[in-house]
Amino acid sequence: MKTISILCIAFCYLFTIQINAQFLKTKTIDNGGSGPYHAIAASEKSLSDFVIYRPENIEEAVKAENKLPVLIWANGGCMDSSIHHERLLSEIASYGYVIVAIGELQMTVEERKHKSTEDDKLLKGLDWITKKATTKGNDYYNAVDLEKIAAGGQSCGGAQIMRIAGNSQIKTYMMFNSGMGDMTMAGANTKSLEKLNGDVIYLVGGESDVATNNAFLDYDRINVAVAFANELKAGHGGTFDEENGGSFAKLAKDWLDWHFKNEDKSDIFLESNLENYPGWTMKSKNFDE
Repeated sequence: MKTISILCIAFCYLFTIQINAQFLKTKTIDNGGSGPYHAIAASEKSLSDFVIYRPENIEEAVKAENKLPVLIWANGGCMDSSIHHERLLSEIASYGYVIVAIGELQMTVEERKHKSTEDDKLLKGLDWITKKATTKGNDYYNAVDLEKIAAGGQSCGGAQIMRIAGNSQIKTYMMFNSGMGDMTMAGANTKSLEKLNGDVIYLVGGESDVATNNAFLDYDRINVAVAFANELKAGHGGTFDEENGGSFAKLAKDWLDWHFKNEDKSDIFLESNLENYPGWTMKSKNFDE
């Protein structure tokens, strides 16, 4: 019996090492976020050119929430790094989301130069999480909900979102400080708006945000349900530098909770109840009553 017990302990230890070995490295931002699940940013061996923002203990989050929704993310400048958005992404993850963000994990801004990424880079991340969710032997198997996938991006990253507009897996689109207007960028243009197959939200930063005018044009042209949230003084950088991503992160979480967690946030997006969002304005169209 003693020998069996020792073997069981050794097996459990090796199993734990094997599970942890799926990460190349991890990082904690803002003490893991303000949500109920301590969030980490992880570099996965099988997807080292992306970062996974996730509850550190996915099993705990799934037990409390059921399968977790997914956000695939593209960065400002179409860059190969999400470090400038990590506070927002970690904060959302701490509330029970798995985020697959373009770019190798960085511990500091200075450690490497940033490069642009392919127009359809997001599809690699989408394919990866789809495979992981349906393949045994990893943290994401039966842990993420492939019926609840959002696509989000900031600035040029928003154009990368529009590049894949119409993808049947994506249920909602989130455009941060971004808009196509009459531009062509990252392989997307005004015609990309016609492919949208889910609700859209624009989050912009007022007149000083270079994307605001294009976002207004998009809003007028879009035929699906769309909300337009405007923080009048935030500028093109939003509140990404603030602790836990500031009000941009909070509003993004409300949008995702409304769409994926059956939390009624319609008063915010359809009735402009912005009591908790000083400095913001909101308008929307094409939503069912």
